[in-house]
Amino acid sequence: MTAPTGSGRVTAPAAGSVPAGAASSVPLDAAGPAPAGAAGGAGAAAWQGRRVEGERTRVVREDDCATRWGNDGLMVLSTPAMLGLMEQTCVEVLAPVLAAGEMTVGVGVTLTHAAVAGCGEPVAYRVALTVVGRDVDVDFTVVGPTGTVLGHGSHRRRVVDRAAFLRRLPPPTG
Repeated sequence: MTAPTGSGRVTAPAAGSVPAGAASSVPLDAAGPAPAGAAGGAGAAAWQGRRVEGERTRVVREDDCATRWGNDGLMVLSTPAMLGLMEQTCVEVLAPVLAAGEMTVGVGVTLTHAAVAGCGEPVAYRVALTVVGRDVDVDFTVVGPTGTVLGHGSHRRRVVDRAAFLRRLPPPTG
């Protein structure tokens, strides 16, 4: 996948320092993602009901195109790539929020793919995430270089303990 560009921000009330209903913004590292938990975030429990927003821009590569998925000669952003790059954006934007040892996994998605972007074009993936219990509810929009909405939808991720999750996976085969 292409190296991301872009930024994100966390919109969250600071406990005890902001009146109820007011919000403050904390900029995230615009240079790129940090490994999950590396930023020493407070963890999902501390972010209940708070909104995390971010955006990453990626150039459509040949591997992202529909021709890879059986639509020979169709050199436009495929639906599977749109979905995967949106999920990658969520992971990157959430990384500074999660505590060490936490990660998120996708558990549901609704996606409308409404327009096309060609190979070589920059596409912006915009996400707005809200932590609800151990779930993260995501609203997303995918925007082409001229401002056309290429796709939009909702996504749900679940905050899990990384070590416990990995222990449950079956061993790799052959």
